[in-house]
Amino acid sequence: MKPVRDESGFALLEMVSAIFIIAALSVIYFLMIDSYRERRMSEQAAKSLMLAARAQEEYFAREHRYFDAEVSSKSRDSNLNFPGGSKTNVLVPTGVTLNLKTKGPERAAFSGEAYYGGGKTVHRYDSETGRIATFQRNPGDRNE
Repeated sequence: MKPVRDESGFALLEMVSAIFIIAALSVIYFLMIDSYRERRMSEQAAKSLMLAARAQEEYFAREHRYFDAEVSSKSRDSNLNFPGGSKTNVLVPTGVTLNLKTKGPERAAFSGEAYYGGGKTVHRYDSETGRIATFQRNPGDRNE
């Protein structure tokens, strides 16, 4: 009669393959989360730009001119302010940069730009057309 061998437990090859599968799934998961965060923050940048355009129109209705502004919130959410310091209802999320530039000496038109610092897209608004457009950022433009 042969002695009975106890073959319970895992072999080294099984353990290594299980760890490899878990590592591969983790990488896929974290890439998906990063992509989701980038899309969400890009959408927040576009929303901030549209709200800023509305605030610009409100200011233009009162003062008959637009204003220049730049809000870059790197450490916490920030508000866009009217000239004179009063706050608007435009909240710029952390990591988003919002630029508003007037056109011409009368400041009768403006363009705006908003982007997430870690993202690949930039949103641009032109008051003359009233449209927002989305473009891919150049790798040299990335300001983290």
